[in-house]
Order: sequence, then C-alpha cells, then structure tokens
Amino acid sequence: MKTFQLKPLALAMTVIAVPALAQAQSGEVLEEIEVTASYRDSLSKALDQKRHAVGSKDAILAEDIADFPDLNLAESLQRIPGVAITRDAGEGRNISVRGLGAQFTRVRINGLEAVSTTGGADSSDGANRSRAFDFNTFASELFSNLTVHKTSSADLDEGSLGATVDLNTGRPLDMAEDFTFAANAQLGYNDASEEVDPRTSFLIAGKNDAGTLGWLATYSQSTRNTLEQGFSSVRWTTKEEIANCSACADQAELATLNEGFFPRIPRYGKFTHEQERQGFTGTLQWQPTDRTEILVDYLTSRFDATRDEEYVSVSLKDGGNYPEFDVTDYALSADGKTITSMTVDNYDLRVEHRYDELETKFDQFSIRASHDFTDRLRGDVLWGASESNFSNPMQTTAIVDAIDVQNEFTYNATTAKGSIDFADFDTSNPANFDFVELRHRPNTVDNSFDTVALNLEFDLNDRMSLKGGISSKSFEFDVEENRAGPKFSGISATSLQGRSTSMNGITWFSPDVGSTLSTYAADVAGSMAPRAQDIRNVREEDSGVYVQLSWSEIAGLPLRGNFGVRHVTTEVESTGLTDLNGDLVQVVVDNEYTDTLPSLNLAMDVREDMVMRFSVADVMARPALGDLTPGGEISQFTGDVEYGNPNLDPFRARAYDLSYEWYFSDDAVFAAAYFYKDVETFIRKQTFENQPWSATGFDTSVLRDEGTFDENSDWSISRNFNGDGGEISGFELQYQQLFFDNYGLILNYTYVDSEMNHGTEEEPNYGPLNNQSKNSYNATVYYENEDFSARLSYAARDDYNTRPQGQGRDGNDVEYTEGTSNIDFVASYHLNDNWKVSFEGINLTDEPNRQMLDSAGRISVDHTYGRQYYIGTQYKF
Repeated sequence: MKTFQLKPLALAMTVIAVPALAQAQSGEVLEEIEVTASYRDSLSKALDQKRHAVGSKDAILAEDIADFPDLNLAESLQRIPGVAITRDAGEGRNISVRGLGAQFTRVRINGLEAVSTTGGADSSDGANRSRAFDFNTFASELFSNLTVHKTSSADLDEGSLGATVDLNTGRPLDMAEDFTFAANAQLGYNDASEEVDPRTSFLIAGKNDAGTLGWLATYSQSTRNTLEQGFSSVRWTTKEEIANCSACADQAELATLNEGFFPRIPRYGKFTHEQERQGFTGTLQWQPTDRTEILVDYLTSRFDATRDEEYVSVSLKDGGNYPEFDVTDYALSADGKTITSMTVDNYDLRVEHRYDELETKFDQFSIRASHDFTDRLRGDVLWGASESNFSNPMQTTAIVDAIDVQNEFTYNATTAKGSIDFADFDTSNPANFDFVELRHRPNTVDNSFDTVALNLEFDLNDRMSLKGGISSKSFEFDVEENRAGPKFSGISATSLQGRSTSMNGITWFSPDVGSTLSTYAADVAGSMAPRAQDIRNVREEDSGVYVQLSWSEIAGLPLRGNFGVRHVTTEVESTGLTDLNGDLVQVVVDNEYTDTLPSLNLAMDVREDMVMRFSVADVMARPALGDLTPGGEISQFTGDVEYGNPNLDPFRARAYDLSYEWYFSDDAVFAAAYFYKDVETFIRKQTFENQPWSATGFDTSVLRDEGTFDENSDWSISRNFNGDGGEISGFELQYQQLFFDNYGLILNYTYVDSEMNHGTEEEPNYGPLNNQSKNSYNATVYYENEDFSARLSYAARDDYNTRPQGQGRDGNDVEYTEGTSNIDFVASYHLNDNWKVSFEGINLTDEPNRQMLDSAGRISVDHTYGRQYYIGTQYKF
C-alpha cells in the first residue's frame, strides 16, 4: 500500500503554493469552528451558518457534539434533517442522506476525503468492503464541527449523489483564553451485559500572547461491553419438500403444508461485544501576518473489538436433514403462506461458537496554508494523506453437532418475536455432541487516500469573485480473505474445552474457539486457501479542475449565488483473481472516464428574516468497490464468463433543490425543502447471451490455448452493468425555537420517495432504493439555565429495504429492516465555574434490531442490545 506519499503533481503544486492554503477544500468550514459555551449557543451559531450559506447545508457545533448522548459521530449526525443511521452492536455505524445510502455519501475529515472501515456481524453486513464510511471508529468528542452539504457546487469535490459530510477538529486560535484545559470522565453501565465501563476525554490548547501561534490536542478513550441476543432464522424457504408429517391427515394436507414457508435454521444467538476506542487529534495553527495562515493537523483513531457469537440451532434447510425429520405439530398463518410454528422429531441440532478479533487503525496527516496576495487575490493549498487499515485475524468458528436426537424440537416465530424449545434434550452436556467442523477466515481491508489541491480566488469587484482550482487524489483499496474449513468425524465434544451459555431458559455447551484452533492448527493450515472473490485491489487516480463565479447581489437585488463547472477524470486499475478453466489467475484491467459537472446555487434574501434557495447540479458517485472486480470465473469449455465489471461508469444524476427558511425569532427557524434527483444510471447485474469476447473488457491474452471457446466465439457473460436509473424525490421540514428564555424545541421530518429500475430495460423491476426509509423524524426538547440543563431526544425512521424489491432470496419477495424509534436523555449540573456532573441514558426503550423477510413479515433477525447509562463529571479550566 502507498501511504503518506507525494506524487509528482502533488509535489509540484505544493512547492509552487506553499505559503498558501486552507479554506478552499473545506469551504467555509474553517471559519465555522468555535468552542461554544452552551448548547443554546451552539444551536444559534449552527443556524447562522445555515442562514448565510448559498447552498443547502446543516451543521452541529462543539458543545452540541460533546454534550449530547452520542456514542459516536453517526448518532450525532442523525439529528440533522434528512440523515438516518444504521446500527451495529447497538450503536450507529453508517448514515444515509435523503434516502441515499452510505456508498453515495462522501466524507471529508479536515477537508480531506477519507474512508473508515470496520467489521460487523454477518447480520450487520460484515466487514465494510465498500466506499461507505464507518462512523463508529470515531468518538464524537474528537470533533468540534460537523457539516452536511446537501447541494453541490463546483468548488466542492465530486463523488456524492447524496451529500458531502465534513468532520472538523478544533482550532486553537479560536479559543477564548490563552490556555484551555477540559477533561471528562464517565462510567457507563449496560443493563443487558451488566458491565461497567469507563469513558474519558480531554482537550488542552494554548496560544501566544499575540494570538498568532496556537496548539491544540484532544484525546478520547472508551471501553464498551454489550450483550446482544435474540432469535434468528437465516431466512425462510419453501424450496425444501417436507417428506414426513405424522400431524397431517393425508397427502393433500402434506401438500398444503409444503406450500408454506418455514425457517431454514431457527436458532438462538448470543453475541458478546467488547470494544475499546481511542482517538487523538493534534493541531498547530500559525498566522504570522493577517494575510497568511498555516495549519498542520494530525488525527489518529484505534478501534479494537472482540465478538463472541454463540448459536444453538436446528437445520431444516437443504443440506440439513429435512428429508428425515417428522412434523408432529404445526400452525399456519391465516393466508396459509407461513408455517408460524412447527414441532419435529429426528432433527439435526447444531451449536456454533464464532470468535472475532477486529482492529481498525485510522491515521490522517495534512498541511494547509492560505495567503492573501493582494486585497483582491488570495489562494490556498492543501496536501494530506490518510490510511484506514482493518484487520480481522481471528474469524474462527467451532461447530459441534448433537448425536442421534430423538426427542421433539419446536420453533414459534411471528412478526414480533421468535422462540425455540428442545423439550428434554440436554443441550448442556458435551457428551451429546460430536466435533464436526472448524472454520477459520482471516481477512483484511485497507484503504488509503493521498490528496493535493490548489485554489485561487480573485475579486472582480465588491460583489463578484472568480474562483478556480485543481486537485489530484490517489485512492487505493486492498481486500484479502483466506479460508480454511477442515471437517471431522468421530471426535466427541468432550475432548474440547468449552463453557455453558444460556438464553431464554436454554443452556447449551459452547466449544472454546481458541483452544480448538490451537489443537487443530495443522488441519487448518493444510486446508487454507484464498477466497478468490475477496482477493482484489482497486487503484484510482482522480484529477479535477474547476472554475466558479460567485456574487453577493445582482442588479441591486439581494440574490446571492454561484455558478461553476467541475471537470474530473478518473483512471481505474482493478485487480482480481479469476477461475480460468479450474486454475486461479490474476487479471488486471484499466478503465478511464470523465465527467463535466455544472452547478448553480441561488439564495434570495426575500426579507431580512427570510431566505429562499434554489440549486441544480450534475453529480456523480463512483461505482461500488466490489462491483469493479475483474475476478470471477471463465470457462473455455462451456463459454461462460462471470465477474464484476472493472469497466463500469459511475452513478450519474441531476439534482434539484428548492427551499424556504423563515428565521422568525432569535434562535428560531421554520424551514421547508423539496429535493429531486433524476438518476441517469444505476448499477446492476445481468447475464448477456451470444456476446463477443471484446464485450468482457478483458484482453485476449487472458485466454489459454485450450477448450472450444476463444476470442472469436460467442460467450455467455454475467456481469455488472450500467442499467436504467430512476427518480428520488422528497421534502424536509425543520422547526426550532426557544421558549421563555430557557426551554427549547427542535423538530424535523423528512419524506423520501424513490423508484429505481432494479431490473433491465427489457424486464424492468421498479422499487425503492435500498436503505431508504420513506419517513424519518427527529425531536429534541431541552431546558437550560446557567447551572442546569436537560435534553430528551427522539429519533425514528421507517422500514427500509436491504435488497431490491422483488429480489428477495428463497422465494421471499423482499428483505427489509424494520424501522426504529430511539429515545436518549442527558442532564447536567454545574457545581461551579469549573466542575460539572452529568447523567446520560441511551436507547431507553431497548429498541430491537429486527430484520424481516417478505411482505408477510417473517423474522430473519430479532435482537436487542440493552440500555446504556453514563454518569460523569467534567472539569474545565
């Protein structure tokens, strides 16, 4: 991996412009960063930013982030209109903006684009191998300003269909005092795990008497132990034909039973999550003159976690013993399509214990400088590099199967919860089990960015300026996974170390993963092999140039705005492993595409307290990293080719935004916004028959002199392609007001509707975007005086699809996650000018993570995580 490396163009640009950087890449962001004295002050300053911007944006400032009950940045961002989050292990992981998921949202840290990657349980999408940003790797205390840009402009980097999110650390020269110190210590308690965990952070900053040189450092550390548990089904199926049913009166009743869906693997799961998160930021800020500023920023974060997943289950699926088990009792749903409960005997009982060690290391370094050459000409330059390294060295599962189970097993699953029961079979006795399999799947995901940008701005007159710039970004993505899965027979589980695990009245023997892996290390090493589809690499070189005209009024009218064009060239090199006639070979494919992206933003100050905005822009988002792999399978004997597609073009759309804002009182606003995106193309997969070899995009040198198919043959090609797009539209409502000097209310609501073609032009399949909730809400009520403050927050979102409409697996028409409603609370009291005590409650309703199948509402996952509480104290000097 190439990291912290200046490319020739980057070096040249840096040498040319080094007394000149800072604000252009982060736009107005550097001026926005302040450490505020109260929650009310932070809300007021965030409204000022929104009001005076040209495009549509929302912000959260330092006191808001630091003093709200947020485990990480995603949970802070969910309070912005249009932002919804997905959770893993009970805390926010990814965000979607106006219905567009994490892969369509670009994140910058201190003006530099970045990707942060971590791992999750399979039910939470596993390791992040996409462009999505995992916010749970960062504590919210490290940042002083979060800004969400919902519209685009030429001086804002390309790469997003949804929004650009800026995460910014503090600036020492913005501090009110020459020396500042603040420390925070908390003890957390989770009522599911019943564990007590510490959470600490501090900020220290100083500047010289002249206010020209400053330094700042922040540090945050927290540990968290949670218990996740519940019922899951590993999908529902109607594919397997139940052969034996003593509860059925005749073959006709058995035939009716076989038309119903039943869970493939009904099971209880118990996840023990242990994590430690550490972060550090350091900043040097130098303003030798009124015309020059130089900034040096460093940020590092470490996210270490372990996870035990323990399951006790019955295999009713294909590959289990569905031809042998006998149905002794059952119940059907009213429509006869779902077997809501079933009792069987002669079944396969399995226990799995999976253990994961997960580590994410994120580092970023940047140098920024800005300089006013004259009263009318100014410039800035930015260079920086970031790395995100995710490692999952232990993803190991020990599996034991019960021996000759003769008694009855019952599952019961509705749309609310699920249960299982093993009657009188002793699941806690290891003598009742054989050791059958050991899976070991170590994997890594590495991302790196190198960025350099140069901008110049010239005032044409008092009301109009011309701005332009160039940028170069180098991005590299590497993923690797190896797998071993030796199987065993005739080994009693009594030979394994293990422990007893209990849930809902069932106690089962759970084999110890570490000792089992150590004992059978030779078998694992002998069966280890690369997982071809996850040995891949993508390198991108992005070169951009833009010009933008901005104005503060036109012909005496209070019409602010900007118009510009950004032109970007993307060069891609994709590498993957392909199964060529039974042998793995490495394939490398190059691709290049260009985009010209015009944008217009207008803001009319209708009255002193009213603003109307209109924006239109062409936008693009680069293809998902997994879709770009040339890896797959090529058979010269059958003429079949299957792979990703390294020659994909990006997602492209034209975005419109119209909004109205009424600042009817101090610290108050009513805002309404309508947005519409006409998506030109969306990426999907299809099989194309009778295609020439050139349609693969591979060089003919890939083929061998064997088989019956060559470069002159017609092939059957299954690959990703740029298909039809669709439409996304919706509106946002926002209300914020202070009452009686001490009480405040914040409300926002977002409605999103979308219709995308998830099929082909010949066979269309229209449905909503994945990860898009039609309705999302946020409400905060607060009270604040000089000594005491309290806030109650409510965040909710509707159901959202996790697979395209009509493309559910095993005959289910859709797969989706149920909507959530989260309630959080925080209260604090100032003992004196220096000391404050606080109490926080998070997820007060113990909201479940419920993933569902089919419009009938069949449970796939139904897990809870418990409530989280914190008591703490803060010292400021």
